[in-house]
Amino acid sequence: MVLSFIMLIIGLVLVIKGADYFVDAAVEVARRTGMSEVLIGATLVSLATTLPELAVSSYSSYLNNADLAVGNAVGSVIFNTAVILGLSLIIKPLKIKDKKFSSKALFMLASGILLSLFALDGQVKPKEGIFLIGLLIIYVFYVFKTSPNEDQKVETDDSPVWLLTIKFIGGAMAVVFGSRLMVNAAVSIAEALGVSPMVIGLTIVAVGTSLPELVTSLTAIKKGYQNVSVGNIIGANFLNMTAVLGVSSLINPLPIGRESLRVDLPVMLLLMALIWLFGRKGKMERWKGLVFLGIYIIYITNVVVKAVATV
Repeated sequence: MVLSFIMLIIGLVLVIKGADYFVDAAVEVARRTGMSEVLIGATLVSLATTLPELAVSSYSSYLNNADLAVGNAVGSVIFNTAVILGLSLIIKPLKIKDKKFSSKALFMLASGILLSLFALDGQVKPKEGIFLIGLLIIYVFYVFKTSPNEDQKVETDDSPVWLLTIKFIGGAMAVVFGSRLMVNAAVSIAEALGVSPMVIGLTIVAVGTSLPELVTSLTAIKKGYQNVSVGNIIGANFLNMTAVLGVSSLINPLPIGRESLRVDLPVMLLLMALIWLFGRKGKMERWKGLVFLGIYIIYITNVVVKAVATV
């Protein structure tokens, strides 16, 4: 099992660094070909922190390991909101400057509700995945139409074309290979511990693939850009519901277990609703961060206790 944990860590590093190189190269190519910075920000830059989840869940779905695919996406939303946003607010209360905060938060909540409705019959089907991806397209169009160009600034990369090509291809290969390592290692760990891959997806894998959001949020706080932090979390949550689970369900239908319907999805929806509820008046105080963190402690304790009880 030690070897499986080592493989999991190596795979995680490959996925995260590969995603960085892949998206950086894609953004620069898009910029050089005249793509709007607003559209780049709404699509490629937002994809950067969610690509690890997309790679891991898609490959899990390809292997017919739906528990890991769903657990990774849902667990990432829960971790992003309860832990990353919770800690961010405890470190520094937030005054929301984005006038479109409520509408973006409602898009995120709508994606979670839509997924939960699709899951009620115990499975997210390919045709329902198309609806989730359709919601993503609507959101991108909304951002493109409502965001002025001056509000979006994309960092430039002056690398020559040959180096951008290496970054693009090498990054994509690292993401693919790293996701395979992570999924195979996660399944091995689950088998060794005698627990469901869903538990590993909700905990170890979800935390690992959420590291880009954690780093982005802490860096934003340090530089005084906390609004970027909450914006990235809302965007990442939305993409987990629409892009990650939407694409994964197109590869193979995603069975949703009874425990997920009873616990995981309701907790996820509660946290999404609280983001909108807590932020709609323009500020988030420290006590709201404590609420987020408290919910996570209760939730993860429940997951671990139930997992141990089944061993």
